[in-house]
Amino acid sequence: MTDENHSRAPGILGSADPDWRDGALRSRVFGDVYFSVADGLGETRYVFLDGIGGAGGWVGRSRFHLGELGFGTGLNFLALWESWRRTAPADARLHVVSVEGFPLGVDDLARAHAAFPELADLASALRQAWPRRVPGFHRLRLDGGRVSLTLLFGPVLPMLRQMAGRMDAWFLDGFAPKHNPDMWTDDVFAEVARLSAPGARLATFSAAGAVRRGLTAQGFVMEKRPGFGDKSESLMGRYEGAAGNNDFDSWYAPPPPLAPGAHVAVIGGGIAGRAAARAAADEGFRVTLLDPADPAAQPDRVLVSPRLADPAEPYGRFMAQAFVHADARAGLPPAAGALHLPEGDAGRLLDFAGRLGWGNDLVQAVTAVEASDLGGLPVARGGVWFPAARFAAPPGVAAAEVRQARVTALAPEDGGWAVSLADGSTVAADAVVAAAGPWSARLLPGSGMDLRANRGQLSYLPATAKSARLRLPVSFGGHLTPVTGLVGGGAGHVLGSSYGRWDLTAAPGGWEHLTERDRAVPMAKLAEVVPGLAEDWGAAPLTGWAGLRATTADHLPLVGPVADAAGYEAAYADLHHGRRGDWPAAPYQAGAYVLSGLGSRGYQTAFLAAEILATQMSGAPLPVDRQVAAALHPGRMVVRRLRRPPG
Repeated sequence: MTDENHSRAPGILGSADPDWRDGALRSRVFGDVYFSVADGLGETRYVFLDGIGGAGGWVGRSRFHLGELGFGTGLNFLALWESWRRTAPADARLHVVSVEGFPLGVDDLARAHAAFPELADLASALRQAWPRRVPGFHRLRLDGGRVSLTLLFGPVLPMLRQMAGRMDAWFLDGFAPKHNPDMWTDDVFAEVARLSAPGARLATFSAAGAVRRGLTAQGFVMEKRPGFGDKSESLMGRYEGAAGNNDFDSWYAPPPPLAPGAHVAVIGGGIAGRAAARAAADEGFRVTLLDPADPAAQPDRVLVSPRLADPAEPYGRFMAQAFVHADARAGLPPAAGALHLPEGDAGRLLDFAGRLGWGNDLVQAVTAVEASDLGGLPVARGGVWFPAARFAAPPGVAAAEVRQARVTALAPEDGGWAVSLADGSTVAADAVVAAAGPWSARLLPGSGMDLRANRGQLSYLPATAKSARLRLPVSFGGHLTPVTGLVGGGAGHVLGSSYGRWDLTAAPGGWEHLTERDRAVPMAKLAEVVPGLAEDWGAAPLTGWAGLRATTADHLPLVGPVADAAGYEAAYADLHHGRRGDWPAAPYQAGAYVLSGLGSRGYQTAFLAAEILATQMSGAPLPVDRQVAAALHPGRMVVRRLRRPPG
């Protein structure tokens, strides 16, 4: 919701300057009300719900996707949610994507919602899940996972251009065209058409001729209907234009969605597998999680802290959004914060944060003195404080069958997959998700995935009189935690971590053994940052944990459908010529997906990556921008190779 008179710097969200007058919520900036004072809920139900055909639009359907321009107070969403949960099938899923350039705060939302007591429970759930005021995509799971709300905070046209998905219906509910013309342009209508499924319904309070003509030009068949209250007319329509599938280049376009309720086998019980199982269950799939390790073999607590990078690149946007998404999970302990004290100037990180629209609640610059005061021990240099960083317990595995079993092979069978286990038994599944770290590519040969094994070691250190004063985690090229719970019981510090390539072909085992050399590297870096502390642990016993991380050459995870590399090479052999035109659909290994390559940031990235994966499996609108989704695509290594000229 922006126009030339309400512009702001990229990465900064504007304020609609809400004003309560005579019981009505009004925007001072736009000079318009958010909803009718006389009967706001009645207006929403008449103009929008009835305008798209009411419950008839989703009755009998397992999935329903709706787009909205202008989230405002969320009244339209709440009314839709209330109607849908009364009338939709019990196993159905609702996805709503709503663009809002001037998000309201929770207090204004609560005051607005108080006018609609019949929606009180849903409104309370929405406010509890309300995201931080940060530009970009925000995926919320509500109603036990059955309802997904993706909020796009930012100017309408750029946000729509970043979207990928097919909407079954639209609510166009920005402020009136005369007050907010940028919400009602031909370019906006073109994006609405691009994102519309055949036959998509559309409703809007506006009856302006320019709106009707603009939508008609994009393939909507529009008709006027009586307005609500003192408004004489409104518009509703149906998309009869050409069906589009131009969200991605052909080689990154998603495969057909899995059938509702399909059985999905997730291989791997680490953070990637657990997150994938949870998100797939939220999408309505039946999930079996397979891993040879005891499900309880997870660290007691892990640090979730941001990794800032250039937001002009997909990597930077993904890492930033992934942290905000992980930070919003329910049931987390209070954030204590973490210090990041890099060797170089922290100004670059602060620049990234400013361009992302992050405020002081997410990142602050600190001097060495300030860092010392926050951390409880003298440190040698300043850097960045992340107030929202925290320790969190690994998530449980909910809504999934968990089997402690080692997978030995995967094979296509009868339109699905046969999952062979070490005990000789077989699990039949409609689809598989390889979430087995660096072993994931081996499970699906012929994928072209390049996953590398990197060994990491964490060292457990006893508390000393000095070290016990440390109040916050400190990262410095390594990291040190305050006194915390350790795997197997007891308490102490965790020093991490080593990072070295491991050749699984030459040495399939041995990586799990702790070494003094691996501990020495982060210990030496610690000595540069917190003077005198490392010496106290010179004779500490060697205890800790070692594991293999999966990494990729471009440092981004692999998330999505698995390519048939030979099929790619045949279909896209001419990619190096740079020709344009029609290309065949991407050849995938049907029903095969991957979530791997998370590196050392699994607890920051797994939850958003799993949301991307689950929505690709169901055909729902994506929770990230199109460039990010393409950058994570598992077939990208094959595509890059094909783009290089032969020889």
